[in-house]
Amino acid sequence: IGGLLDAYERLLARGGDIPQLLLAGRTTPAAAPWLARMARAPLAGKVRHLGYVSDAERRSLYERARLLVLPSFNEGFGIPVLEAMTVGVPVVASSRGAIPEVLGDVGILVEPDDPEQIADAMHTMLSDRARAQTAASSGIRRSFSFNWQASASIIDRSMPATKIRG
Repeated sequence: IGGLLDAYERLLARGGDIPQLLLAGRTTPAAAPWLARMARAPLAGKVRHLGYVSDAERRSLYERARLLVLPSFNEGFGIPVLEAMTVGVPVVASSRGAIPEVLGDVGILVEPDDPEQIADAMHTMLSDRARAQTAASSGIRRSFSFNWQASASIIDRSMPATKIRG
């Protein structure tokens, strides 16, 4: 979160039409420093922590979003990336874990510990409408490849045939 806030500050300094940054998810006591940071300039009024959001609220957030930014250091499969792609939200996400496999070439991959790179990617998606539209439509198409039938087929092919003896 600290790196994302660093990147967002850099983005704000560039000026232009910068949407509010919304952070969703529960917090722990370790979040106190970045929550305090969000209350001070230049982030005050520009960044809002929503806390836990229900499935319906999350869907509504995606539908209104101009961009999903997920600079995660340790992400499992990358469900937020897939959720965003499903509704046509351009994505900037970490180049680590399974995220590159999920996002493919339809978004922008960044190093999560490089705020300047994250800010550049955010700026690109927010200022280049053609790039954002291409990412959105390509993301929708790519999201169709992630379904339970395809997953089951991959698992079925990778499992050795076994016999059960009673």
